[in-house]
Amino acid sequence: MKIDLHVHTSEVSACGKLTVEEVLRLYREHGFDAVVITNHFNRWTADYRAQRGVPDFVKLYFDVIREGKALAPKYDMTVLAGCELRFDCNDNDYLVYGVTEELLRDCETLFALDLSGFAPFAREHDLLIYQAHPFRDRMTVTDPAPLFGIEVKNGCPRHDSRNDIAEAWADRFHLRKIAGSDCHRAEDVGQTGIESMDPIAAEADLVRMLKAGRYRIL
Repeated sequence: MKIDLHVHTSEVSACGKLTVEEVLRLYREHGFDAVVITNHFNRWTADYRAQRGVPDFVKLYFDVIREGKALAPKYDMTVLAGCELRFDCNDNDYLVYGVTEELLRDCETLFALDLSGFAPFAREHDLLIYQAHPFRDRMTVTDPAPLFGIEVKNGCPRHDSRNDIAEAWADRFHLRKIAGSDCHRAEDVGQTGIESMDPIAAEADLVRMLKAGRYRIL
């Protein structure tokens, strides 16, 4: 299965230009089998949506994923939940897999944490944390110990994510490597991702496959 692990939609991410249905249509046209919806999950985005009349950010977040799952059979696609989490302390972004609406419900508390504070919660609930585009401008070099891995290949064409440095960093600290398109617009669709050796139908399947390393980077 070809899977993009880093995809945004316009219903949540303010910088997203594609609806969840447009994402599914375009990814099917590009030969992908699954997408992980990793919209921005941070205080700024929650406040942005609240100012536009949507006070329950977490419900909105998962309503979009539910819509994607409902539409998925129409496009012969699989839609999975993830998030691109940012804490209040800096501009670092973390791709988190295995999330549920219940686990992210207390978003205000999560935003106030930092990576080391979030890591025990992630371990308790079998969540996988990868730093997204760790060497892009404005990112802060972080302690690799709480991370399961890092995004060594970010496909967004509008940023220099310094993927070569991320690759070397992963090798140095024995971090698991992933790739994602960081899709916001039509031209971003299918820039990269992974090919799973296992069938993936649900979030638990994704976590097991990533833990086992049964995939290759596209």
